[in-house]
Amino acid sequence: MPAAATDEDVLLTGSQKALLFLVSIDEDVATRVIAHLEPGELERLKAASAATHSVSEAMVTRVQREFLGNVKNGVATSLAGSDRYLQRLVRNALGETRASELFLPVRTTPEDELPAYQRLPAPVLASVLETEHPQTTALVLSQLSPERAAETLNLMPEAIRAEVVLRIGHLEEVPEQVLAELDTEFRAHLDRAQANHQTKVDGKEAATGILKRLAQDQSQALLEELAATDATMADKLQQALFTFADLERLDARGMQQLLKKVPTDQLVLALKSSSEELKNKVLSNLSSRAADMLREDLALLGPTRISDVETAQRSIVETALQLERDGVVSIARDGGGAYV
Repeated sequence: MPAAATDEDVLLTGSQKALLFLVSIDEDVATRVIAHLEPGELERLKAASAATHSVSEAMVTRVQREFLGNVKNGVATSLAGSDRYLQRLVRNALGETRASELFLPVRTTPEDELPAYQRLPAPVLASVLETEHPQTTALVLSQLSPERAAETLNLMPEAIRAEVVLRIGHLEEVPEQVLAELDTEFRAHLDRAQANHQTKVDGKEAATGILKRLAQDQSQALLEELAATDATMADKLQQALFTFADLERLDARGMQQLLKKVPTDQLVLALKSSSEELKNKVLSNLSSRAADMLREDLALLGPTRISDVETAQRSIVETALQLERDGVVSIARDGGGAYV
């Protein structure tokens, strides 16, 4: 017969060690610890609680030594009720609502098998429920997660919210047949919602990506042609095509040529929200004295309106593009070659 496993043979996960530690110390202390944990850490504690049933006192002692260096008296040797204890600690630390959310049973039903009213987007569901009897609305919302139900209720007329919540509070049992009928009734609404579903597309980003990968003369010609019919869109694409951050692609000579054309106060404003990489590139292309003065000006610059920073950045970009058109500088682009 093989020898029985000893405590030294048992390897505990970090979550199991944390669980043992929490359930064996003073509840007030454990509550304060729980309050500092992230949601993912609480989830791991919950999983450890479900997977761990009992341990020896020696094992708890080993964990205590690892965490604190001493062992408290009266340490529990059974974790049979640790899940309930953990829930109480979470309630004390984070409140009843957050604890209820954390310890909701894990849903294993595939999305396409959920009742139709649970799959409807909140705005659609709210508009449908506005025409239903308050009792029907209460039944439906009672079957949603608290977050989804609150989102839906918040989109409904304020005049009926109190009555709906009151009816939910009085619910005790809901016949399965009623829920099945609600599912059938809401399937038509779900079908219409899915038929009208639209996918969001960032057209400006897509157009910019295309222009970036065209040859310089092609992209410039397209922008000029577009400007004749939609000057606003042409300007937006031009701005998206080359941003202040893209100045980092300038070589040393190009950056020096650009800095000769940019007023110091404008440069200070523009660098207010720029990356450290771009700031360092600018500073490295200035004389030591000019770089020191720029650092000092940046340090002294107080709170600044975003619009002012963006205006300064755009002005410098326009200067860079003009130097590009004049053949003074060459700016690398995403797709390789010169940038428009």
